[in-house]
Amino acid sequence: MKQYSVVRIKSLNKEFQHSEQSFGSRAPQIGDVGTIIDVYDDCLEIECSDEKGVTLWLELFEPNDADLELLYI
Repeated sequence: MKQYSVVRIKSLNKEFQHSEQSFGSRAPQIGDVGTIIDVYDDCLEIECSDEKGVTLWLELFEPNDADLELLYI
């Protein structure tokens, strides 16, 4: 997967917690569709937005945190 690819969360292997320090209004959920914002050596930064472009969540995903389905490259 590469930068700006669009992915869907098929399953979560980690419980993401939303807090006051989180960016967005909630934690990632199964079925969410997001865009890979950046690719690092060992993780992906993914953002999920609503239909108006408002960020729902922005999280770093390590390889074993979730099963992601690639929708668009």
